[in-house]
Amino acid sequence: MTDSTQNRITGAEALDLLQNMPTAELMARADAIRRARHGNKTYYVHSHNLNPTNLCVVKCKLCSFWRPEGAKDAYITTLEDARKDLEKAQNWNLTDLHIVGGMIPELDLNYYEKLFALSREMLPGVLLQGMTAVEIHWIAGNAGLSVRETLQRLQAAGFGSISGGGAEIFHPDIRKKIATTKILAQQWLDVHKVAHELGLPTNATMLFGHIENDEHIIDHLARLRGLQDETGGFQAAIPLPFQANGTALGVKYNPSGDRQVRIAAITRIYLDNFPHVRMLVNYMDRKLLGVLTHSGVDDIGGTSLNERIAKEGGAPQSQKFFSAEEMEAFLINLGHTPVLTNSAYENVKPEKGSEENFKSQVSGFKFPWKEVLDRVEAGERLSAEDAVLLHDTAPFQELGRVADLRRKQAVPGKLATYVFDKNLNTTNVCVTDCTFCAFYAKPESKRGYTLSPEQVVEKVKKAADAGATQILIQGGLNPDLKLDYYEACLSGIRDNVDIWIHSLSPTEIEFLAQEEGITIRECLQRLIDAGLQSLPGGGAEILVDDIRKRISPKKTRSQAWLDLMETANELGLKTTATMVYGFGETTAQRIEHLVKIRELQDRTGGFTAFIPWSFSPNHTDLGCPRLQNGVDYLRIIAIARLLLDNVPHLQAGWVTEGPDVAQLALQFGADDYGGVLMTEEVVSATGIDYGVTEPLVVHLIREAGWIPAQRTTQYEIIKSHDAVEA
Repeated sequence: MTDSTQNRITGAEALDLLQNMPTAELMARADAIRRARHGNKTYYVHSHNLNPTNLCVVKCKLCSFWRPEGAKDAYITTLEDARKDLEKAQNWNLTDLHIVGGMIPELDLNYYEKLFALSREMLPGVLLQGMTAVEIHWIAGNAGLSVRETLQRLQAAGFGSISGGGAEIFHPDIRKKIATTKILAQQWLDVHKVAHELGLPTNATMLFGHIENDEHIIDHLARLRGLQDETGGFQAAIPLPFQANGTALGVKYNPSGDRQVRIAAITRIYLDNFPHVRMLVNYMDRKLLGVLTHSGVDDIGGTSLNERIAKEGGAPQSQKFFSAEEMEAFLINLGHTPVLTNSAYENVKPEKGSEENFKSQVSGFKFPWKEVLDRVEAGERLSAEDAVLLHDTAPFQELGRVADLRRKQAVPGKLATYVFDKNLNTTNVCVTDCTFCAFYAKPESKRGYTLSPEQVVEKVKKAADAGATQILIQGGLNPDLKLDYYEACLSGIRDNVDIWIHSLSPTEIEFLAQEEGITIRECLQRLIDAGLQSLPGGGAEILVDDIRKRISPKKTRSQAWLDLMETANELGLKTTATMVYGFGETTAQRIEHLVKIRELQDRTGGFTAFIPWSFSPNHTDLGCPRLQNGVDYLRIIAIARLLLDNVPHLQAGWVTEGPDVAQLALQFGADDYGGVLMTEEVVSATGIDYGVTEPLVVHLIREAGWIPAQRTTQYEIIKSHDAVEA
């Protein structure tokens, strides 16, 4: 019943891939298989959830959904309650109704027969699915019937597909710890085998990221592959990232982005007889989900309206989709062809003729990017023209593979670093009126604020007492704040706080020099004398004047930014360089920005690091033709590592991209996770609210296969968390 059993990998080979293959390469292999099967199509459903009860006799340790009897928030959905709920859903144009919940004697086979019959009556044409193997087995036992008889009665009432939940991890060493009272793995598989014999399509889940190890993952997948060889009844494999919130397992963190990508990829590679691999958006950040669709995943789940189980586990509700149109736009943004279907994939036809096409793409046959990337991998310096070609045509996973190699050459060893810092905004009053900024306030605005030098020093002192080693002071261009204000802030910090002063963007310094009527060099020297120790690269945006005139017409021009940085380097200040992309600039303009950084670095060697950010348009006056996604970001990270061969460090940006995609950047050329920011106001003004702690950063770096190390601003190691620490 398999699609192909020739040349299939063994369990031992799958384990080796999962444990040892670089992430970008693993993603590329899985993506090749996904595209061979489905071309550019990516599937999704428009679904509503009906969870009949959160009472449950099973009481699994891994579940945050169930409640004990008598709990204030415990509930049971009567058939009349269900009718009212379904009435609301009648005009939603659903593809699926997902029915799954706790197990209690009151909700027996008779109840579910009536519930399915009611649902079929009220939502004709909608796939009625759900009912995990655990529920079906339990209901059958309570009714004194076989699983086959129970499924036949549910089918007659309208039941159309088993969702696949309750599988958790099959290996007995894990199952007996996390699902002590649940059915055994073989019983779960037997329920699905019977369903397949009855013509009921089913899906299969795997809950990962708790106490299992890699061997348990492969064992689980092997059992699924074995049953699929026998019956061919599974439609999709669904790896579910464990949600640590509120469970009794004592697991501190959800599985990281790197772990999710690797599990999705090995699922696609090893389960060669499963048509689909699905990841559910209601379990993860959208930027990470976008990356997963290029890592073997061809289905992103559904709207899951009124979903409660993942929500109770702590799944990020801010990332959910609420309409089919929203999901369609999301997939188009990622370059996919959206296909609205249902969980049984009715009317979905396999892609024809794409396997050989994609094999040729992966091998690089007649693809110019392959020859360019081979030269870069051999050590040749990348030209601007070739960089544009790679950016626009090379698979981003291939860029990441080579960028990872170059990162290891540029920064040898196993360390990946971070800095413990504080961002402090002296004022949000600004006269520049940048259309892309959601932070600033006009001078006459009531929401404008300005900190006194004494307040600045006090805030910095508190940050240092909490462990910060770096202070980044920036703010708006406020005409009421002269150079002496900043000198007072800097000298106050220098004289009272033991912290590195990495502050003031080139834009601010140019503004101060103009206000004082002095040269840039004189202004910089006075700031250095007051305590400034290094200069951040803010205000660069895109160093192409055609873009700058459109997004920030009052701001410094690109050459002025570069000249100021060169002067700072001449005066002994180390600096960083940034790029904000996603304003509608062309690829050539992005590459022009990077080349200008590289050329200045050739002359001065003063840049310690490069940090790219994606533009966030919310609450700004500047729209953008296309929102930047996680795939775009990883492509930029990889291109930056390949092109900026003379800038030693490349910093990931969790502030805009989220902790998971920033972690993946460590596999695409980045060697630094950035700052454990104690406060951040500029990006958060757009509504982005990611946050990290030092323990989380240490965990994410370690999960990506690196040894976490806290650094100074100048990349000296303060402490390293060796691999033994947990």
